Amino acid sequence: MGVLSGCSMMREDTKKVKDVDFTVVEEEEVPEELKTKINEQKDDVFRLTYEDSGYLYLAVGYGSQPTGGYSVTVNELYETNNTIQMKTGLLGPSKTEEVTQNVTYPYVVVKMESIDKKTVFQ
Repeated sequence: MGVLSGCSMMREDTKKVKDVDFTVVEEEEVPEELKTKINEQKDDVFRLTYEDSGYLYLAVGYGSQPTGGYSVTVNELYETNNTIQMKTGLLGPSKTEEVTQNVTYPYVVVKMESIDKKTVFQ
């Protein structure tokens, strides 16, 4: 019985306990060390966490895209009993939107108060 109980506690809990207050960080406000990590990984999909001065930064990127007009949305950000859950999405340009014909690297960085829980990206 004890082993089964232990195993069930090891499962990641995805049931929302409460929403997390966060702000989307403008590029010029991203800490330099995190900006460097983003630039190193921007060609591919990435998910990063970074802590600084009592704040937790979560960064999600979707790799290189063929044109401009792409953006990353934060669909949900909430706490469970033992994790922080972050759900994001990639929005493409609308059919009527004029976009640059350069490769772009859409990503989003959010800043929140530091919480001592594992982050799960979805």
